[in-house]
Amino acid sequence: MKEFQHIDKRMPYVEKAEYVEQLVHQVTENAIARKPQPKTRVAKLTTSLMAAASLALLIGVGVNRYMQPMADVVAQAQGESPFDEFLGEISDEEAQLLACYDLEELPEYE
Repeated sequence: MKEFQHIDKRMPYVEKAEYVEQLVHQVTENAIARKPQPKTRVAKLTTSLMAAASLALLIGVGVNRYMQPMADVVAQAQGESPFDEFLGEISDEEAQLLACYDLEELPEYE
């Protein structure tokens, strides 16, 4: 087994300087020749705006559906329930009897 200090430290692949210069030159020429098309920008912008509008519409519908049942619950809470009406009609003595009401045993239903 080789010792760590004796491992060869050169790169496994060697490129010639001419090849690297030619490659850099070709890539530079291609990058300069290629310009973004204005149609591509407009298409991307249009797609982004349509996606944002769809998301806003979806959120708006969701919030509207979520808030609608809440409004019904609030409307019911503001109205007086039949139990409140019953308690409002009984006298203080009857209310005291209700508080002391004791059920000896629960009836069994078959």
